[in-house]
Amino acid sequence: MGQLVEEVKLWNTPILGAYYLWRFTQGFINNHRNGDAPIGLLHFIVTAILTNKKLAKPITNQRADLQSYIRSFEDNHDSDILLIIQERIKIKLEYTLQAIDIGVSEGLFVWDMETGKIYSKDITKKPRRGNALKNEYVKEGNKAETLGKWLSQHDLSTISNYLKLVL
Repeated sequence: MGQLVEEVKLWNTPILGAYYLWRFTQGFINNHRNGDAPIGLLHFIVTAILTNKKLAKPITNQRADLQSYIRSFEDNHDSDILLIIQERIKIKLEYTLQAIDIGVSEGLFVWDMETGKIYSKDITKKPRRGNALKNEYVKEGNKAETLGKWLSQHDLSTISNYLKLVL
C-alpha cells in the first residue's frame, strides 16, 4: 500500500503530469542530434515508466543511456519488470491524454497534428517566492528530463525493442 500512496502523491493530478511531460519533451529536444521533438506516443511510454516506483528508480543522470537503464534491471535479475510497461500504458492512457491536454491549454507545449510530434515551449517566467515547486516534484521532473535525453538517442522501433513493447 505504501508504494501506491507514493505514486498518488507524486502523480495525483494531470497538472503534475503535464509538468513532467513538459520536462521530458525539453530533455528530448535539447539532446536530440537534430533538435527534433518527440512523437506523442513517447509521452504515453514515459508516463507508464515514471508513474511506477520500480521503473523510475534507476533513472538517474549517473546512467549514460537507455541501454544502461535496461541493464540495471538485468543486473538485478528483475528484467521481467519491463513487461509491465505495456499494461501501464493502457492503464495511464486517459491520464496521459489529460496531462497533454492541460499542457497544451496552459502553453507548456504544442501538439503538431500533422507530424504527431509534441514541441515544448520555453517558459522564461520564474515562479515567485512561495510558488516554487516542491523538491520532490523537481526531482521527478529531473527524471523525466533524463528519460527524454535517453530516448532522444533512438528511434521508436529501437525504444520499443529495448522496453519490450508491442506498438
